[in-house]
Amino acid sequence: MSLLLSDTETDDYVDGCLPFMVFERVAKAFSMNEKMLGKHLGVPPRRLSRVARAGHFSCRDSRRLAALIRILLTTYELFDGDAQAASLFLTSLRALNSRTPIEMFSTEDGATAVTDLVGRLENGIPL
Repeated sequence: MSLLLSDTETDDYVDGCLPFMVFERVAKAFSMNEKMLGKHLGVPPRRLSRVARAGHFSCRDSRRLAALIRILLTTYELFDGDAQAASLFLTSLRALNSRTPIEMFSTEDGATAVTDLVGRLENGIPL
């Protein structure tokens, strides 16, 4: 997972804007389609194209991406470093109002619900 930023680096970037390459690394590390990942972050395809051309996200989108990175890293650790298992968990478990965890990231409340879900699993609390 060294392709992604550490928590400290992510926190540092949130004050500014995350570079687009971080988004690309997240998509690659978790075998996700960039367009779909953008959708789950609440970034429409046209804005994602503009972000790619500009080379960085807005501060608002950077905060959302940083939150996603933290959850991805936490989930990665939850599954003992198995990126495929973490990705499968995020894209197929329908534990949040019949939605997958990754589908919840387009809103702040949804991201909080995913964080809570992962925290429960880390602490052995049943769903």
